[in-house]
Amino acid sequence: MSRKPTIHDVARKAGVSIATVSYVINGSRAVGAERRGRIEQAIAELGYFRNGLAQSLKSETSRVIGVSLPYAASAYFHGLMEALEDIAESEGFEILQILSRQDPERELRRIETLLAHRVAGLIMVPSYDPHRTFDLLHRSRAPVVMVDRLWPDDRFDYVTMNNREAMTGVVDALIGLGHRALLFTARFPNLITTQQRIEAFKAAGGDARVEFLLTGDDEETFGARLIERLRRPLPPTALIASNSIITLWALKALQAAGVSCPDDLSIVSFDEPVWADVLTPPLSIIRHPTRVIAEAAWGLLTERIEEARAGELGRRKTRHLEFSATLELRGSVTRLA
Repeated sequence: MSRKPTIHDVARKAGVSIATVSYVINGSRAVGAERRGRIEQAIAELGYFRNGLAQSLKSETSRVIGVSLPYAASAYFHGLMEALEDIAESEGFEILQILSRQDPERELRRIETLLAHRVAGLIMVPSYDPHRTFDLLHRSRAPVVMVDRLWPDDRFDYVTMNNREAMTGVVDALIGLGHRALLFTARFPNLITTQQRIEAFKAAGGDARVEFLLTGDDEETFGARLIERLRRPLPPTALIASNSIITLWALKALQAAGVSCPDDLSIVSFDEPVWADVLTPPLSIIRHPTRVIAEAAWGLLTERIEEARAGELGRRKTRHLEFSATLELRGSVTRLA
C-alpha cells in the first residue's frame, strides 16, 4: 500500500466497523477480546497510526498537550519531559513539544504555532523574558500551567521547586563540613530561578565568603573563567553548579587543568544527570522533585481544560504549588579540617 493506511483500511482488514476501530483506538467503549485482537493485529500489519491532530480538529476536542521547554540537554528538563510523556500516555493524550532555546522571540513564535494547532492545553517552562508570550497566552484563553520558573504574573498557575530552601540547605551543609569559600555558577542571571538561588546563597553564607560566577555563553569561556578564579588568592573550596550542563563543563575544565575533585574543589549540582553516580567520585546532587512537579502540573492543567470546556476558565483563582528538593552528598564533596 503506497498511501498511508486509514482507519477504513484497518476496519476492512479486521472485518469490523469503523466505529469499533475507533472504540479501540480511543478507549471510549469496551470491545471484546477477540475483535480487539483482530483490530490491533490489523493496525500492526498495516502500520496505521492515529493522527491525533487531525482527529482533534475534526472533533473540536483535542487530545494533544503542548509542552514548551528552553532546551532538552538539561537532566531536569529531560526527566520532566519523560514524566509528562508517561502521564500523557496513561491519560490518552499526546505530547507536542517545542524548544524556545531561552530566546523570547523564538518562544513567542513557537507558542503561536502550538496555539494554531489548537492544543487542549499547554505546560510551559518560560524563557528569561516571557512577557509577550504571557500576553499572547492570556488573550488566547488557552489552559496553561507554568513550570519551574515563578514570575510576578498571577494570570497563570505555577508549579515550582523551592529554590531558596534548596540553596539554603546545600550552603548550610557545605559550611557544616568546614567550607568557608563557596562559588555558585549560572548562565542566565535574569532568570527568576537564578535570582532566587543567588538571594538564598548570599543570605545563607553568614561568615563564609560566597561568590557568584557567570558561565558565559559557551563551555570554553566558562572553563577559562573557573580556572582563573581557582588560581587567584583565596580560591573557593566548593562549587555549586546551577544545572547538569554547567556541572559537566566544570568537570571537564577541572580535568584539563589538573584540578582534583574533591581534594582541590568540592562540587554539588542542581540536577541529577544519569552519569552522576558512575563518576569517580560520585557527584553530589540537589535532586529535583521531577515526577511530583510533572504530576502536579498535569493535575492543574486538567482542571483548567475542564473549566475551558465548561466555559468557566478564569473564574477560579490561580495557584502556586511549590515542592522541596532533596540534597544528596556523595564523594564529590569532602570535609575540610
